[in-house]
Amino acid sequence: MAKQDNQPKPLDMNFTLDPTKTSVLFADGYVITSNENALTFNFSQALPKGDQQIIVSRIAMTRSQAKEFSKNLQDQKEKFEN
Repeated sequence: MAKQDNQPKPLDMNFTLDPTKTSVLFADGYVITSNENALTFNFSQALPKGDQQIIVSRIAMTRSQAKEFSKNLQDQKEKFEN
């Protein structure tokens, strides 16, 4: 009996980027937190004086989304390094 793959198939999607509404933020640091339901990524920028950081963006995702994100990030990292 053949094994069934219950993984959802990726959807083909088109994205629209409006540069007047979607800014690019540089992050000097990050903190990742999690609970039983989700992972939250907090991205920060260093303040001019001292050792303080200010959170500039927060992104939360489910565990399954985080696993897929991690795989895609690794793929992009390998492309970037080669």
